[in-house]
Amino acid sequence: MNTNQILKNLDDHATEFNFPVLDNAYVEFAAARLTAFRSAQDWLIAFEILGFSTREVAFVDDLYAYGSCVTKGGFTGEELPLSSADEQPLIDAETNDCIADWSSWSIKVHGTTMSFSPTRDDYAQAGIIMDRSPGPGSLSEIEMMRFLVHRLGEKPLFMSDQVLLSHFPACKDLPKFLQTTQWQHPDVADGEQPSKNISIRSLVFALARQDLSVFAQGRANTHWEFWVDAAKHKGVV
Repeated sequence: MNTNQILKNLDDHATEFNFPVLDNAYVEFAAARLTAFRSAQDWLIAFEILGFSTREVAFVDDLYAYGSCVTKGGFTGEELPLSSADEQPLIDAETNDCIADWSSWSIKVHGTTMSFSPTRDDYAQAGIIMDRSPGPGSLSEIEMMRFLVHRLGEKPLFMSDQVLLSHFPACKDLPKFLQTTQWQHPDVADGEQPSKNISIRSLVFALARQDLSVFAQGRANTHWEFWVDAAKHKGVV
């Protein structure tokens, strides 16, 4: 692995906003996961970004990937981990407005219907201030997704390793090197380069040396609360 070239390529992708932006104004952010794979010959770095796409009106798990077995680095595709339950629709079919009631709602998680009746305290424990009366339209899509991340944990919402690697046929059967939801993500929208970021830089060197101890987590900032206000003010695409 040519670490200098890899870091330069990541910087180039970031300059083009083809690198995960956690304060993206069009994909409201819920959670993120970083997975790296390594064999004797190949390597792969994959980012998953859970959120609600206001453009697609859909819950998404956006996938960004970079590696020796990736044809074109950057945004690769997405999975749809959540969808409306048949018996209790979340979205008005005519207006595309959310019609969920925060006091009682259902959702499909990877095809399995789950029902919830959270209290205000339940939402507060997830970092969500529920300061409105219950009723249709009282719960937003991103509040729902952030609540699910808190209640279920991130793992059930992200892709399995098998599904993730299926997006990259040339990377098939690569051994997993690292998987984490806690790292210091670069503020790409504010001009921070991945090559100057402790987590990304150390990960590249760890992969090159095939030594996980080289990876430095840095000051973890991947919880949605670190980014929600920045997204409102920056209007990042």
